[in-house]
Amino acid sequence: MDLHFKQITEAEMALTFDLFKQHMKPVIEEAFGWDDSYQENGFKDRLKTCWFYWVYAKQTLVGLVCYKTTSESVHIHLLIVFDEMQRQGFGRQISRQLQSSAHQQGLPLTLSCFKNNQPAFSLYKMLGFTISSEDQYFYSMISKAADI
Repeated sequence: MDLHFKQITEAEMALTFDLFKQHMKPVIEEAFGWDDSYQENGFKDRLKTCWFYWVYAKQTLVGLVCYKTTSESVHIHLLIVFDEMQRQGFGRQISRQLQSSAHQQGLPLTLSCFKNNQPAFSLYKMLGFTISSEDQYFYSMISKAADI
């Protein structure tokens, strides 16, 4: 599966919160409730445009990923596979591609996963991520180069 990432433009950023809301609201609402303005403000304040990419399989848009690279790690903030593209291996392939890129840089790949998001948690466990810490709502997970 040939995936490629395309940087999201500033003009496209308004779509990213709508997609986040569409895909994550049920998980967040179940965990601790959804407050629209709180979520939107936090999303816009914490995440930078340059961290967002559209994900394509050939010419087909399959999802969206938001990640940043620091001196410590490559950290996934958000990974969305569009509903009609789910269960086709795209989440696994996007994660593997980011694992490979991080590990080639000598960095771990990290993320946080809602404890109640069982499909995502199962995917990350299958990909070799381990839990590095947890709190009431989240698992912090890590994939080190030796893990794949």
